[in-house]
Amino acid sequence: MTLDRRTGNLFGMTLPLTKLGRIWLVVLIALAGVLAVLILPPLRQPQGYHQFADQRSLLGIPNFLNVISNGGFLVVGLMGLSFLWEERAVGADTSFIESYERLPYIVFFVGVVFTCFGSAYYHWKPNDSTLVWDRLPMTVVFMSILAATIAERIDVKVGLRLLWPLVLAGVASVSCWRWSGNLWPYVAAQYFSIVLVGLIIVLFPPRYSRSADLLWVAGLYVLAKMAEALDARIWGATRFVSGHTLKHLIAALAVYCVLRMLVKRWGYVNEAWLALGQKVKAARL
Repeated sequence: MTLDRRTGNLFGMTLPLTKLGRIWLVVLIALAGVLAVLILPPLRQPQGYHQFADQRSLLGIPNFLNVISNGGFLVVGLMGLSFLWEERAVGADTSFIESYERLPYIVFFVGVVFTCFGSAYYHWKPNDSTLVWDRLPMTVVFMSILAATIAERIDVKVGLRLLWPLVLAGVASVSCWRWSGNLWPYVAAQYFSIVLVGLIIVLFPPRYSRSADLLWVAGLYVLAKMAEALDARIWGATRFVSGHTLKHLIAALAVYCVLRMLVKRWGYVNEAWLALGQKVKAARL
């Protein structure tokens, strides 16, 4: 669901906004989100959130499956970092038109790796203090993918310049929650960043192929959140696995879809680059 790369059409209809107009639309919606966070009544962290359905211990590990299911983040995070390093090392970098465009994805996969350890630490002993270390790397993941989307859809230099401010904003949202008890900044960092990514994908043409893969990522993320909401019901139905454990596994699969997109995509530069990208990617299928 994107604009046609050459005509600027969406579903056969020409949007009445210029590129600058669409940029301002995104900026205004982002500012509206920030304003909403500032004026909404404080949202507190429900303490019942820490009471997961599956609390079994095994091998001395409390909440065993909820802890070890985070291993998927470690595996796919390291796979992503390995791919980014190896493609650059062998000089077959067709996943990025410019090599420095990989930076947001390096931050993304580093965040995924640390999500494994932060989430495992939290689920070992669930409380507000340990939850901080679960949420901190997650904000890095969300904000880095937002920066990557800005770079690939709107402007490369702008996306890269916004990477660290966005990451710092995500970290600040968790700090704000821990300091003030207001959960809205973190909620905005997680969910509103996803809304902005979707909006940018709809409004701006792609710089790379495989854009539809992000729909799989979004779908899997929604499925993971549904599993989390149905934690007790899934546990009650299976008596083996809980919804929260499934959430971790599905979310790791969503990250894998991001990696798969990078592995198989190529950039829209010119016919020579397109032919090279298709040849290299075909060898990876």
